[in-house]
Amino acid sequence: MAAPSEVRQAAYAASKGALTSAMYSLARELGPHRVRVNTVLPGWMWGPPVEAYVRFTAGAEGVPEAEVRARLAARMALPDLATDGDVADAVVFLTSERARAITGQSLLVNAGEVMR
Repeated sequence: MAAPSEVRQAAYAASKGALTSAMYSLARELGPHRVRVNTVLPGWMWGPPVEAYVRFTAGAEGVPEAEVRARLAARMALPDLATDGDVADAVVFLTSERARAITGQSLLVNAGEVMR
């Protein structure tokens, strides 16, 4: 199931779908060898690209940057944006022994913007 998109990015969405499909196939093929294959799907992440978007949008609209960030965060069940560190923590978990029985899964790290 793909995440909804406000921007038309068919090529981007198709590439992400292909990576997810490859993950499912690899999980099945490599599972007998005890190799786990999962994916982390980040949403809006607070970091340089989104900070630049917030600065640009705030300047274009003549509003404070905090207002633009608040609009983004308001779409999340947890009213904040995930960070690079949040995504890294999810990856560390999936590569740890605590996830030894998890394979072929996609973990959304998006503060609840998209749920499934």
